[in-house]
Amino acid sequence: MIDYESLWNKSKLFIGKAISRRDEGDFSEFQLWASLSLELLGKAALTYKHPSLIVDPNTPNGFLVAINESQSVDFKTITAKTVFERLQNLVNVSRFDADTKKFCMTLANHRNEELHSGALPFVGMNMDHWLPKFWDVCKMLLEFQNKSLSDLLGPREARAAEEIIQARSVSLKALIEARIQRHRTEVRQKYEGPVPRDMLKVIPVLTDDDQETITCPSCGGHAVIYGEILDEGSEYIDKEEPWITYQDNQYEITSLKCRVCDLKLNSLDEVTAAGIDHTFEKTITIEPDYEPDYGND
Repeated sequence: MIDYESLWNKSKLFIGKAISRRDEGDFSEFQLWASLSLELLGKAALTYKHPSLIVDPNTPNGFLVAINESQSVDFKTITAKTVFERLQNLVNVSRFDADTKKFCMTLANHRNEELHSGALPFVGMNMDHWLPKFWDVCKMLLEFQNKSLSDLLGPREARAAEEIIQARSVSLKALIEARIQRHRTEVRQKYEGPVPRDMLKVIPVLTDDDQETITCPSCGGHAVIYGEILDEGSEYIDKEEPWITYQDNQYEITSLKCRVCDLKLNSLDEVTAAGIDHTFEKTITIEPDYEPDYGND
């Protein structure tokens, strides 16, 4: 049986082991147990949506187990790589973008090196470089399951984790503000004063539905934001133009680029640190799917 509560409780057990090792001064094992807990928390999030989402498709018995039609134990669950890909692309966990998936996979790969080779990838790792993001990813996955850091860690540890997340947020915000100011200064130097109005009026050509333009936080020109689909609305037609089908979609921003001042924000974290809302809505047109010709011309 694929049971959500079992995965959730095992994730709690492993993060508890991680914290115990940390308190004993063994930071390498802290990271090992934390990485194991994160994968289980990811599987719990997928199972929260539906148990079949963690079944390896090469073991058909697993799908029967997932719908309680079999008690077989002859099945496998998906790999960490597939877990994090599905969290990003299939169930749309809020703020779980490509950068977050990459972070999770780095931890998973370190875990595999630790367990399956002679390497010691966790030795010497600076926890300040990864722990804030780790707790933030845990928070994303917990919120998807209608839980909190307190549910995972208990009140005291949860407060400490929140403080670490907030400290990272403040640091990242300062870093992004400095980047924005640098590009603002450089573009003014380029034009020896304010950016010409003609440049600010230029609207970039959008090449895909998951792109939109917003005001650049640096120069005030039209910047392009790129997103990943978060929610697809129902299709509808306009009575005035019944031959066109529309759809109102919601996207989560993954990056921003401005051709006027060359500002780049490379992840959802950087976008939100710049004070930009992490989602945008856009109405798209659906191309009609015409029947093929009969071929009797």
